[in-house]
Amino acid sequence: MNHDEVVIYLDNNATTQPSPRVIEAMLPYLRDCYFNPSAATAAYTGADKARQCAADAMARLLSAEDPDCFTFTSGATEANNWVMASVQHGVIVISAIEHPSVAEPALSARVAHKVIPVDRNGILDLDALRASLDKDISLVSIIAANNETGVFQPVSTIGRLVRTLAPSALFHVDATQMVGKLQVDLQVEWEDVDALSFSAHKFHGPKGVGGLYLRPGIELTPLLRGGAQENGRRAGTTNTPALAGLAAAAAGWDPASAGALRVLRDRFEAALLERFQDVIIHSVNAPRLPNTSCFSLPNVVGEELATKLAAQGIILGTGSACSSGAAHPPKTLLAMGVDYDVARAALRVSCSPNNSSSELSLLLGSLYAESRTA
Repeated sequence: MNHDEVVIYLDNNATTQPSPRVIEAMLPYLRDCYFNPSAATAAYTGADKARQCAADAMARLLSAEDPDCFTFTSGATEANNWVMASVQHGVIVISAIEHPSVAEPALSARVAHKVIPVDRNGILDLDALRASLDKDISLVSIIAANNETGVFQPVSTIGRLVRTLAPSALFHVDATQMVGKLQVDLQVEWEDVDALSFSAHKFHGPKGVGGLYLRPGIELTPLLRGGAQENGRRAGTTNTPALAGLAAAAAGWDPASAGALRVLRDRFEAALLERFQDVIIHSVNAPRLPNTSCFSLPNVVGEELATKLAAQGIILGTGSACSSGAAHPPKTLLAMGVDYDVARAALRVSCSPNNSSSELSLLLGSLYAESRTA
């Protein structure tokens, strides 16, 4: 496939295409307003405006108390690592299906940790969580929506359990897949969330920028030192073009898009079931992101089939949304108790408002043709 050929892109949980309004918002900071946003002259050059616009837009998007609650980072991976590195005592609690940027630093931390299992639908075992919470817990970190299956967790219920049974613990939510797909309200449903990570490129913003929300009164020891940027919380020259893009992406999110994506996804899965009698759609009975379908076809290897489809200009995901090309089954499916060979056959379709039913029909035809030769 040549790079100038038409591509059907169905891997939006991995990354999304920056919207035209995002690119337009970034251009002035790349071309004209390239000045140092931390300089004393920033108020005169306008270089300090992009960051404030991004903070304002994220506060509106997430119903945060104040724009100052946001510290901007290179993305959710950095934000997640920052949260994990802040724990110097006590016990860390995570789920069995966390993104590697939470799981790996948590498991290698110098403090103890507990891993909470999920059920066969990928929902956190609340009884196991309840039994694990006590006064020694310093951090509970839960992924809001899974990147592989799209299943989202009962964050409000988990938050109440943390507040009741481990009241001194920090409750962190990795909302990377949730932000920009479903409504997030930090003042109502998620009022017990203390910290929240996000990345702009998951909702049609640019790569290389994201951040961490911290509820007022909560401070973490900086992960990156050597500068007073981000109110002293994170050193490094402010990425003004990316922040301008983040602001545009956050301001441009349309809540109505979730309903349209759910209709598109459900029609695709209905056609999938009609075409393939032995297909397994994972977590179909659990609450899921409206754009995500994770399924396994019989007698195939997901990575191999995805590679063949990519050669035809159809891009979809396998395994973790940030680990395309990895030759192993999705760890989330294994944690759910899915058979190894079924997990190894898994493919993930994750749509955006840019996708159409005709594109999904073309995917179905290619899946059928390729599966017959498997």
